[in-house]
Amino acid sequence: MKERYHGFYATRIYLPFSSISRRWRRFSRRIRGKQDSALQTTILPEVCWADCVKVSVPRVWEHKKENGNVRISELAILSALAAGCREGSTLFEIGTFDGRTTLNLALNAPGTCRIYTLDLPPDQAPKYQLADGERHMVEKLAPGSRYEQYRSKHSAEISRIHQLHGDSATFDYSPYKGSCSLVFVDGSHSYDYALSDTRAAMALVEAGGVIIWHDYGIWEGVTKALEELEQREHFGLRNIRGTSLVIWRKK
Repeated sequence: MKERYHGFYATRIYLPFSSISRRWRRFSRRIRGKQDSALQTTILPEVCWADCVKVSVPRVWEHKKENGNVRISELAILSALAAGCREGSTLFEIGTFDGRTTLNLALNAPGTCRIYTLDLPPDQAPKYQLADGERHMVEKLAPGSRYEQYRSKHSAEISRIHQLHGDSATFDYSPYKGSCSLVFVDGSHSYDYALSDTRAAMALVEAGGVIIWHDYGIWEGVTKALEELEQREHFGLRNIRGTSLVIWRKK
């Protein structure tokens, strides 16, 4: 029951007020001629979260946010998208971190879905340079600590999570290509990785499936990569209003 309460709070209370706050902060800084790297000016068209999902009140576990996590509103939207995934399909996450998002994908997706989550081991040198300030997301004891806490209580759901290790720029995605109903891109925020991970996600997603990117308008590399892609290819990328999420559904 509390999971639905957290989902209701995230989408009906937190999201509207945080959206107003972010708009005001952007407007205020623009008027004063000040810049905020975490509140960049964005150009992608916006879409309401409710127009992107089939579930009106998503369920949210682990609602408390740590540094590096998505906001609770974004977690609720991802949970709602997972709940609407095709039975028997694959969900793929690029960037596990502590496994909070992975957990919610697994607990909300249909019971026949598989969840794969890829993370860079701390002892593996990345192909591209990481963005400044994100090294702490790699240097952790092990990825997925927050979903591991639920293994005894939700053994069936957690057993559907498959932890993968490797560099997202060099990882072999071929076994998963064209099979994913949902791909969540939240790896390194550098420009080169944002482009590389986007190319991988485009190959992974099935017809009718969805790709979600995190940190648009927050990390410069992500913002630049997605806006350049849209200006060049005209895919129809949309920023979910009030969030740093970008959504695209493959036709």
